[in-house]
Amino acid sequence: MKFGLKKQGITLIVISSLYGIGAVASTIPGLGIESIRFINSVKKQLQIIMPKDKYVLDAESPLYEPIMHNVIRTSYLADAISTIDSFNAAEKDKFTPLYTDFTNDWYTERWQPVIDQKQNIDFYDIATDMIKFDQAIASEFQSYGYVNTGTQWIFHKNGISEMFSSDLRENAIKQQSVWDQDEYEDLIESTGPGLTGITVKQSPGTKLVNNKVWFLNQQIDSIKYAISIQSLQNPFVDKNLIVEDVADYVTIDDLYHPNFTRGLTMAQLSFIFMLSAVVVSPTCLGFGIWKYKKWEKSEKVESAGE
Repeated sequence: MKFGLKKQGITLIVISSLYGIGAVASTIPGLGIESIRFINSVKKQLQIIMPKDKYVLDAESPLYEPIMHNVIRTSYLADAISTIDSFNAAEKDKFTPLYTDFTNDWYTERWQPVIDQKQNIDFYDIATDMIKFDQAIASEFQSYGYVNTGTQWIFHKNGISEMFSSDLRENAIKQQSVWDQDEYEDLIESTGPGLTGITVKQSPGTKLVNNKVWFLNQQIDSIKYAISIQSLQNPFVDKNLIVEDVADYVTIDDLYHPNFTRGLTMAQLSFIFMLSAVVVSPTCLGFGIWKYKKWEKSEKVESAGE
């Protein structure tokens, strides 16, 4: 009986600890894990499209600043604006000025010091910075949960209310929907690529995979254009680049298809699990400690009797 008290106490202490740890650990994935998988698939394509040190903009080229200020700046803006549903007037009116200001601030802070110092700029670095830019847009204007762990999301301002928001679930469904790529691009109206960059006039918004495939292929066309304007001057450090060196176009099958609704459901369930741990773990821990102390007390009494 005495040994039983000790065993029960230790068992309850261990179970309560594991339950609490498991509850917290279960909150980690959420939407963020789906985003990470998608981002990793994009990075893989970037390594093919514009590998490090291949397309390096020559700071001595007369096209250096025009390309940065006109082509690259507008690429950032096109990346952001293309995620807005132009057919939804309220969404378009709300986000277009916000995204424009955010983009201009981001570009200026990231690249103006580099341009001022006349440093060569690797297109791979621009592409990877655009991933950070996309994450910042998502976190700032969509949901913090898209680009962070479920645990971080729970403790972020308004994180819990967002997690159980019907609006976010609708947004997640829209983000993860994958259309036929041709049908998606038929609804995009844009100009470029060219010396004035890319301008998006109309877009069906973010169907995340479709949108990123379109944008990556725009970057491929931009590289081809930059190489082909050799009548002005090849703007890259490598003057031997030819259009045939450029990678093939990306398809929807090349990217990971995130399941944000699954991630959202997991985040909600894990939050409920964590809440239960707030009650279960302390209760079991307290009861286990009480059992163990009761066993210790009985041991002392027995020792004193001897």
